[in-house]
Amino acid sequence: MSIDKDRLFLEMALVEAEQALKENTYPVGAVIVDENFNLISTGRNRVHPAKDVTAHAEIDAIRNAGNAIFNAKIKREKFTIYTSLEPCPMCTGGILFANIKRVVWLLNDDLGFGGYKKIKDSKVFDERFNLVEMIEEPYEDLKNRQKDLMSKWAINPNNVINLRNAIK
Repeated sequence: MSIDKDRLFLEMALVEAEQALKENTYPVGAVIVDENFNLISTGRNRVHPAKDVTAHAEIDAIRNAGNAIFNAKIKREKFTIYTSLEPCPMCTGGILFANIKRVVWLLNDDLGFGGYKKIKDSKVFDERFNLVEMIEEPYEDLKNRQKDLMSKWAINPNNVINLRNAIK
């Protein structure tokens, strides 16, 4: 991908970040493009206006991508997400689950919740995870119901593996 294209899309992410700041929320913006540099979606932090702690810029852009991101995952298309700040752990997870293949950001967030590099390279968040209570499989009957749902999902025509097989 050319430097000029990266710059263009990072500038678009900055416009979204500026709008987020105008909306009195954390100034982060994101843009998703396909492998042909077509704009797929934009997003910005909306945590405060939406009263939604998960409304981060990257998640907003992924949500706004709608079917395009879902279809790209099925067809193994390569999307890029541009963001004005290093993605946090939640956004990193969203990026990975959305099957985005390239991530470009303007500013590392070593002192904040920047998590992309940390998750990739180390277990730096162990201290934070230790503050979270974890309860595994407390009810056998409910666990079995979930297993049953997962088995049904495996054969569902909308399962991504089944969708991929359908386009072959």
